[in-house]
Amino acid sequence: MMKQNFLILFALTLAILITSCKKEDEQLTPSGIDDTYKVPQGNNAFDQTIVKYYNSYGTYMLYKFSEKDVYWTPTGWKKPVSTNGAWSAGGEVEASDPAYITPQLALIKSKWFDFYSDKFLKQYLPVKIMLCKKVDSIFTTYVFTPTFMATKGTKKVAAFYNYDNIQVNYGDATVNSMTAAEQRAFIYKVNLIFMQSIFARGLSAPTSDFASSADYMSSVSSLSQAYSRGIIMGTSNVSAQLDWNAYITAMVTYSTPQLNASVANTDSTPAGMLNATKDTAGQIKRRYNIVRNYFINEYGVDLQVIGNATRGL
Repeated sequence: MMKQNFLILFALTLAILITSCKKEDEQLTPSGIDDTYKVPQGNNAFDQTIVKYYNSYGTYMLYKFSEKDVYWTPTGWKKPVSTNGAWSAGGEVEASDPAYITPQLALIKSKWFDFYSDKFLKQYLPVKIMLCKKVDSIFTTYVFTPTFMATKGTKKVAAFYNYDNIQVNYGDATVNSMTAAEQRAFIYKVNLIFMQSIFARGLSAPTSDFASSADYMSSVSSLSQAYSRGIIMGTSNVSAQLDWNAYITAMVTYSTPQLNASVANTDSTPAGMLNATKDTAGQIKRRYNIVRNYFINEYGVDLQVIGNATRGL
């Protein structure tokens, strides 16, 4: 009898342990994450445009999606949350209104995709592009009266990225009334976000001639010293990868006149980086050409055209 009771107790304990382990496993894995997306998501005329993009570039342009599709990452849930009034940085989104997806797709084509070759887009577009009528950047701001406290700040942005997706705004009536300035701001933001997404996914490595054309081993004590070596990323933790990223970012966010303006060598922005005031040794210009020509020769893409377009040039 004692042996029978012991066996029953052992079986119950084992069942509890197995259940407990299963629960922990479910919490550690992306339960419910659907990574087998399908297009078309409807029978609208614009759905065929979405299918065409998928067939060409392998990216899903989704206007029906869940929070998991947007915010889940292998390292955690990235939806902004409040802790004692302070908000974690991130983006908040709402799916596009189908009535405005046709002009939204036209906006994406003319202000984003058209700057790149098919080869570039196939290589670098993320798995998902979320078509949204709202993309807000979330941050912590403060009120001072009647009581000082942290609170939620929001700012409408053209795009945001997270892990395997880029969220794109203007899937609402505002897409039909964008000013020239708003269109230029869209070019700036969506292409910057595209580059940042590429960097975050580790898809673009510096070429050997770029990496070997500057001294990253010696310490850098000032911006002027960095500029003299052709390093534009700053003075801390300098590396060929971060510098490569900085050159790409400069091209897609600054115009040629801005890069060639005379700006003090204490300024840390890309402004004036091709002018002799900063580029005292001609190293920045040389390395700028290495990066620019790489993308022209390899992909048929001139990144500087994007930076010029952000200023209406």
